[in-house]
Amino acid sequence: MSRRFFAEHPIVGETLVLSDEQAHHIANVMRFKPGEQVVLFDGSGSEYSAELEEVGKKKVTLRVFFARQPVEPPARRLTLAVALPKGDRQKFLIEKLVELGVSKFLPLKAVRSVSRANENVIMRMEKQVIEACKQCGRNSLMQIGPEQSLAQLITAPLVNEVKPIFAIASPDAPTFVSKLCDQHEQPMVVAIGPEGGFEQQEFDKAVKSGWQPVSLGPAVLRIETAAIAVATLLGIGGLGSCRP
Repeated sequence: MSRRFFAEHPIVGETLVLSDEQAHHIANVMRFKPGEQVVLFDGSGSEYSAELEEVGKKKVTLRVFFARQPVEPPARRLTLAVALPKGDRQKFLIEKLVELGVSKFLPLKAVRSVSRANENVIMRMEKQVIEACKQCGRNSLMQIGPEQSLAQLITAPLVNEVKPIFAIASPDAPTFVSKLCDQHEQPMVVAIGPEGGFEQQEFDKAVKSGWQPVSLGPAVLRIETAAIAVATLLGIGGLGSCRP
């Protein structure tokens, strides 16, 4: 039974009032009572111990009495730009990337994309990020960016004034994705196309713009499998073979 809940606004002071979905979950789903203790996080990287003082149907008041120092983020920031799979596979994808410590997720608009990320889809994914963080113990939220094409990603702003390494997944690439580990300190943006693959002209334009083709092995992977493999092999979350 999870006792972790998300505060939409930064937690300051000793009293916190929740009046959103988290309050509904505490009061009406979990049916917690005053005096019970929970853990709060606000996306900043810290987590807080708190005790329920008042529990109403639409509002919950908590006393915050202890803050734990934030865990240091990974030395390298990983952004995954992924052509969305269909249906419930989107939720599975977001959940696993949160667990693996991916910094940012960008829905990728490719020529052969079968699913698009409108405003409602983005909002749904943001909620899925929160739920995944509650479950896995992560205190910093994976950012969900707007839907972008490869052309738009090429002009992405610098991360801490450092140009990212841009890579694009391709089954025919001579370089395996883990070779990117040689660049420990640089942020990375890795693009993963739809199951029909990138259109050749689209792929060629990215490569001419400096994107490095990388392979994920000989098997043809589903979108979510490919994204999870990239997050794991690059060592984000401490599971891969190339941690700094």
